[in-house]
Amino acid sequence: MKFRLLGAIAADGADGELRLGPEKRRSLLALLLLRRNRAVSVAQLTEALWVDEPPANARTVVQSHISRLRALLAEAGADRHGVGLTTAGDAYTLCLPEGLLDVEQFDALVAAARTEQRSTEVVGALEHALGLWRGPALTGTVPSAPLEAWRQTLEENRLAAVETLADHLQRLGEPARAAELLRAETVAHPLRESLVSALMLALFRAGRQSDAITWYHRTRESLADRLGVDPGRALNAAYERILRGESATAAEAEAAGADHDDAAAGPAPARTGGPARTGGPARAGEPVWAPGIPVQRGRLRPTAPAATPAAPAPALSAAPAPAPVPALAKAPDRAAAELPAVDLLPRPPRGFYGRGAELAALGDALSTGPDGAIALVTGPAGVGKTALALDWAHRHGHRFPDGVLFADLGGFSDRPDRELGDVLAEFLAALGIAHEDLPPTLAGRAALYRRATTGRRLLVLVDNARESEQVRPLLPAGADSAALVTSRHRMLGLVASELARPVPLSVLGPEESSALLARVLGPARIAAEPGAARELAALCDGLPLALRIAAAKAAADPRRGLAAVTEQLRHEQRRLNHLAAEEISVTSALRISCEQLPPTAARLFRALGLHPGPMVDAYTAAALADLEHPDAAQALERLAATHLVTETGAEQYTLHDLVWLYARQLAAETSRAEQRTARARLADQYLYAGLAAAQCAEPGSKPCCEPPAGSHRPRAVPEFTAVGDALHWLGAHRETLAEVIATATPERTWRLVLTQWPLILRRVRDGWVPQLQLALEAAVEAGDLDGESQARALLGWVLVSNRRLHEAAACLAPAAELAARADNQVGRAIALINLAAVHSELADHAAAGAGLAQALEIALAADHPHTTALALLNLARHHLATGRPRPALDHALHGLALSTGTHSDPRRVLLHTTAGEALSALGRHPEARARLGAALAEAEQVGHDEATAEVLRALARAEDAAGHGHAAAAHRLRADLLSPV
Repeated sequence: MKFRLLGAIAADGADGELRLGPEKRRSLLALLLLRRNRAVSVAQLTEALWVDEPPANARTVVQSHISRLRALLAEAGADRHGVGLTTAGDAYTLCLPEGLLDVEQFDALVAAARTEQRSTEVVGALEHALGLWRGPALTGTVPSAPLEAWRQTLEENRLAAVETLADHLQRLGEPARAAELLRAETVAHPLRESLVSALMLALFRAGRQSDAITWYHRTRESLADRLGVDPGRALNAAYERILRGESATAAEAEAAGADHDDAAAGPAPARTGGPARTGGPARAGEPVWAPGIPVQRGRLRPTAPAATPAAPAPALSAAPAPAPVPALAKAPDRAAAELPAVDLLPRPPRGFYGRGAELAALGDALSTGPDGAIALVTGPAGVGKTALALDWAHRHGHRFPDGVLFADLGGFSDRPDRELGDVLAEFLAALGIAHEDLPPTLAGRAALYRRATTGRRLLVLVDNARESEQVRPLLPAGADSAALVTSRHRMLGLVASELARPVPLSVLGPEESSALLARVLGPARIAAEPGAARELAALCDGLPLALRIAAAKAAADPRRGLAAVTEQLRHEQRRLNHLAAEEISVTSALRISCEQLPPTAARLFRALGLHPGPMVDAYTAAALADLEHPDAAQALERLAATHLVTETGAEQYTLHDLVWLYARQLAAETSRAEQRTARARLADQYLYAGLAAAQCAEPGSKPCCEPPAGSHRPRAVPEFTAVGDALHWLGAHRETLAEVIATATPERTWRLVLTQWPLILRRVRDGWVPQLQLALEAAVEAGDLDGESQARALLGWVLVSNRRLHEAAACLAPAAELAARADNQVGRAIALINLAAVHSELADHAAAGAGLAQALEIALAADHPHTTALALLNLARHHLATGRPRPALDHALHGLALSTGTHSDPRRVLLHTTAGEALSALGRHPEARARLGAALAEAEQVGHDEATAEVLRALARAEDAAGHGHAAAAHRLRADLLSPV
């Protein structure tokens, strides 16, 4: 048996992870584990379980959680492992042998590392210790003062281990690995000076002096802005050592010498290059470039020099026509071979794989027509838009004999966008225009560019554009030319005004992802660890950028293997930190996309990190971000246009896993109070929507609850007009709702579970018991008698349907009395009906009949037709089971009369069925077949699987009773299904 606190609270038994239940029970277990083998008083537990003033029944709640925890441990056979929960007076003790708690294992490994003399052993022990962490410690517990103090202590111990590990990695001559480890932690703890100073020295020793100095200044500014203090002694000392070029202190050098057997060489001092060459004459063989035309942006094909103008072009005012270009003005139809052929493309992308359909789509889009052709490659950050565009351009550049122009506008990078005037100057220079002939204004250069491209066959590749206005001046004018644009935005303006053809790019599938890993690592590595390769591809979510980074890490250290890289990425809270390689990272790509969002969309994206699942709609988005529904819908459209979310239906969106992880990181930066408020709004959104869905699915029924005091009324909820729509919504949101329920307050928990009752009744054997037990516990904790009664009634019915009869009887026994005390007569009648079902199954027909008669009396007194029909149905079935078909028929027909007009009610199906069986028992076989045919028709209309199965069984019995036999029954049943009723 194992217990885990270093991440989400968890306990593992022989049959898998234990279902620990709500937040307070997890918190109680956490405190008992942290104070294992010591007595913890009820007062201490109470202090840990409530942030604010505990309720009057706090002791009862604590005792209830202790009781349930004991039962869970007993079911898991904890006593076989020496684990026990004992009581001594007013306190509890969790007896726990050594080695069963991850905190204990972590402490032991760290202590062992302190005694090691060789850095290799220290690194191994600390990596093992840190591998026990699966996220922030004590995740899923109440943010009370005692648990927060423990959380901070555990986190401090982890960071100390990280710093020690980084120190020994540097002693082994691996400063780059140390820097990678420290960077992730420094981002999370930017004001921890010991981390920053260690990172600075690691970067310096890895040859990255400028990055190290940047971290110093960034931290100095943060300390001043946030705390109003200057850097401390350690940070300043690290900064001064870097400036002096000191790689290691004497102590560090001595330590490195002690580890000589572990590493062939210690950390190498960083080399400081000389000043960049900014001017002066060109060396022999070096081309001379005009200012602002950097050579690294492309290359020229060998061509004849462009003709020299007779005189410089005059300076232009705001809107004059550009000066003629003598080399181009003579004859626009001159042979292409006489014109300069240019190629500014960067090198082809390495390791490019697949994308056959997208490359074909680009080929179709760039088939030039009478007005030229424009293709627009769009997709999320890191999906490989640039690689696709460059691969196509290198493959098909020969189709454009006048050359290929390329410009990266930098629309999604940390550097400022490129000035269009500079890009046009570069293009014009490549096309043979002398620098002195360039107009000074953007309009003048754009006009000259149009004239220069007229009559030519060019391909213009514009990479990383943010908006259509950036692209339009760069489009070539020639009818035989083509433009290829990449962007994270949909750029609908370019599609509408310039007839650009979109080529959307999505993440790779599993096979393509594995193939991309093989291109980088080689097929042998993949074949050696096929399972790890598949999991690695899945953890990277098919995102090429993530796959390449993960492959790069595996390639950099072949000894680690793919399984080691996969193990790192399994931890969700740290996955994005590991998907980084020097300046390239998934996080930075996503951050840039988010930084360019308008305020409302940025606010919504951050809020989506609090959503418990990747599927979201405009209603839940509005609740999380506290927006009006139209504003949320518009913001989601903007996020979809930026490819941060993917539209899957009308106002339905999903987030890819890595994007969702990034949103969760952003959400974690908000205060706990803000997070609790947003989650409460989301829970209330689901509560109000669930009540509306239940009312539509079961018209005429009494609402299961009213929203609790202090709930947030949503600004908008979905409107349901048909039973099928309501049931579809309940089914589609079941998984997400379960996650919402897991973190809701007790007052909301039982209500959220019960709003699903129409779906539960239709899928009664679909694994609802754990959630209904959670609802019952929450109602007890909240002290709500009506909630407890309803939870018992529904849970009891599900237990009956799952043939757990004795559990059902124990659950249902107090339900009717609780409903009476809560003055819920309808709930009281339903509890009696469900308890009678248990008695019937246990063959106690007298008790069943008495309970049903009392339920009918209560329902009639409450004047509630829906419940009265339910009581009549069960009385009819009771009479049928006890050999009294005549009263069974009367009760069934009475129930049908009460439910007239509600043909979507599955109870009508069962009433028809019962009436049909009663008629069959009375020997009225034609009437029985007609009645059962009506039942089957309504069952098909309602879509209730249980009711349909019951009708089919009744039809078979009726056919046997009429003497037709099974073959004739099957024939008649098929005829009934095909003919109208």
